[in-house]
Amino acid sequence: MSRQWITLENGTQSTESPELIRMALDRLREKRELISLVQTGYQSPKTVIVNYDDRMLEIDKPIDWPGTQGIIHILFKDEAMVWNKVRVLVTRTTESSIFTEFPTTLFRLQRRTNYRVGVPNGSTVMFVHNNEMRQGFQVIDVSANGIFVCTDRFAPLQPGDILLDLAVFFPGAGTGLSAGTYMNISRATVMRATRGDNKKYCYGILFDLTKGEEETLLQYVRLRERELLRKGMF
Repeated sequence: MSRQWITLENGTQSTESPELIRMALDRLREKRELISLVQTGYQSPKTVIVNYDDRMLEIDKPIDWPGTQGIIHILFKDEAMVWNKVRVLVTRTTESSIFTEFPTTLFRLQRRTNYRVGVPNGSTVMFVHNNEMRQGFQVIDVSANGIFVCTDRFAPLQPGDILLDLAVFFPGAGTGLSAGTYMNISRATVMRATRGDNKKYCYGILFDLTKGEEETLLQYVRLRERELLRKGMF
């Protein structure tokens, strides 16, 4: 199989190249780079790959390992600080090690600086467009420089239109500080307008960020990414 990456619909990349997978594993083993083991409801402390061959991986067993012998996800960052993931079956454990099958597919969860992450249901944005306040837009995903939004009703937004005083809300899971995140963006530009298969009107919006806005947005994107990784939703 050729040594190549395939871009998936969600913007991530994957490869089934044994050469590329071994290159990643070599780096993890030789440099003792830290990895995390993830399954639904569990994320391990940082650990390392001890050894591997063409049939199996040997991983240093975390102290809180729950004894799973099913599918787990191994998460790590490559030299470009991009999240990578492999999905493997745990075959056996010993007092100090976890043994898994050799991975057949390697995923790169980020492939560009404006990598998008999904947001909680109920995320919304309102803004001023042509001196008129517009609302009723659902935020579908967010990146470090913009959002993708949809609405059930037609909105007269065209690529190149300027949006002002954007108020973005991402709901949380609790009350008080964890009830949600509010974010104000002073200016943005409509980059594309599409009609989805679900008949919704959807728009890609690029933020024109101040330094403070950029830091706030990037912090949220990183927190949301870690939350999704813990849930195994990538």
